[in-house]
Amino acid sequence: MAKKVIVVRIGTNEVQIVHMEHTANYPTVYGCVRFPTPENAVKDGMIIEVAELATCIRKACADKGIRTKDVIFTVASGKIASRETSVPIAKKKMKIQPLVMAKVPDLFPIDVEKYIFSYVEQGEPKKTEEGGLIQDVMVFAAPSDLIDSYYTLANAAGLHIESIDADGNAVFQVMRRQVKSKEGVTMSIQINQSATLVNIISDNKLLLQRVVPYGINVFTEVLLQEPVFQVQTEEEAYTLLKRNRVILHNLNSENSENNPSLDKRIEVTDNASYLIGNIGRVIEYYNSKYKDRPIQEIICMGKGCAVAGIHELLSNELGIQTHTPEELAGVRFNRKVNINAYILQYINCFGAVFDSVHFVSNAVRQKEEKKGSMTGAVLIFAGCLLISILVGGFSMMRLLQEKETNRMWTNRVQAMEPVESEFAALLEEVVNRKMLDVFDLYCDNKNNHFHALLKSMEAQCPKSFKIQSITSDEAKVTINAISTDKLLSLSALQIQLEKIDGISSVKIDSITETNEALTKKKQYSYTITFAYNKVVDANKKASEIEGSQTE
Repeated sequence: MAKKVIVVRIGTNEVQIVHMEHTANYPTVYGCVRFPTPENAVKDGMIIEVAELATCIRKACADKGIRTKDVIFTVASGKIASRETSVPIAKKKMKIQPLVMAKVPDLFPIDVEKYIFSYVEQGEPKKTEEGGLIQDVMVFAAPSDLIDSYYTLANAAGLHIESIDADGNAVFQVMRRQVKSKEGVTMSIQINQSATLVNIISDNKLLLQRVVPYGINVFTEVLLQEPVFQVQTEEEAYTLLKRNRVILHNLNSENSENNPSLDKRIEVTDNASYLIGNIGRVIEYYNSKYKDRPIQEIICMGKGCAVAGIHELLSNELGIQTHTPEELAGVRFNRKVNINAYILQYINCFGAVFDSVHFVSNAVRQKEEKKGSMTGAVLIFAGCLLISILVGGFSMMRLLQEKETNRMWTNRVQAMEPVESEFAALLEEVVNRKMLDVFDLYCDNKNNHFHALLKSMEAQCPKSFKIQSITSDEAKVTINAISTDKLLSLSALQIQLEKIDGISSVKIDSITETNEALTKKKQYSYTITFAYNKVVDANKKASEIEGSQTE
């Protein structure tokens, strides 16, 4: 019988716990439980309130009758980065960790001392044109303090960590088991409360993964603002979306009969344009990268899959058939577990037992390495002692041995002398690079990043948004634009623009209503102004670089 563990996912809004077997071969799920995340207990995956969370986890397990002390954490954090790469291998199932770690500096231009790295193999090894083998891997990087916070939580809760997985990998491990055709391409959309995880999968390989910063909150926020829906909390709004067909099958639906009820449903549905528009951009990017491998189906998972009408809306707007599996392949459920659409909220936990990323704290790794090195040191000492006893009576032989050792070290010192000049050249190169950094700082200004700012704005603006003119200086930016969206959407647009890093004081004014010449459809002309945020003083940063240069 496989070992039992609890898989814990600590999200911003709720904590999910699944009691299941730790095996990659059809693990059995024995029970699921969730509870609201204590306020300010977690920030972007980092555990803040350790004691409070530990108490809640112990209580939830006790109430559910779970006695297992082994835990797998699946971490949901935007601080975890991933990169795909390939490494050459001599044969299947060989150890490739040293090869993967050698590529880390090229994959992640960060301070490697502050991060923990791990990887997951993708698919089977492939043959190269030269006849060799290469293995595709997904390499993950997580901040050390982020991973350490889960070890601290486990100690406080009296749990033993079996593994720590990345949220995106856990979902991928489940979703690749739902893809029936190895040759086809499937997109999975996990719609959570305030974000959506998009995976594009083919032949047990992750082709593309993106996080869209919108979830079912695009619907619940409108419901909470409209008194006619009579909901007071996000949970009540979510329940209404599940039990009643509030959303329509298309965006921008017409209300020819001026039905007030239909008008409110149109307003709720149209607010999903931010979510659907961003998913559409992911599809467009994928199509540009894999032109000959179109997406054949979309699998909808997470909390959003229970929203009535969501499958029809996504199918019509994205142009790809969208569905939710009636059964979850690769996982078995105990007869006491109630299987329904709501169970799909826990797929992040189910996937953690298959092929985890296995983040390990640096402190734990060093402790294990030290333990192994101590054993080796004892063996070496015993061997040296035995050798010294054997050669103790052969003084002449020992004298000859010492002379040979002296000659060897003398030759080695002479061989190392050319290295000094190479070190001086490298040191000069480091100084030159730091000087270039100083020049870059002095030459930098806010408009240098204007193109990246426009890219960020594009992700937040509705599809009908068009820029007529742009005026920019070192202090602020003025944009004249037109849009055919409803006037109410301008407030939402202003809120979304306020979230963009680097700008503030967003204002939308000079709003003018006109009709398009051909379609006679209403359009609005308006002016968007915003100011640049204060940046770090270049002189100060340059002084820091120059100061480190002299050390």
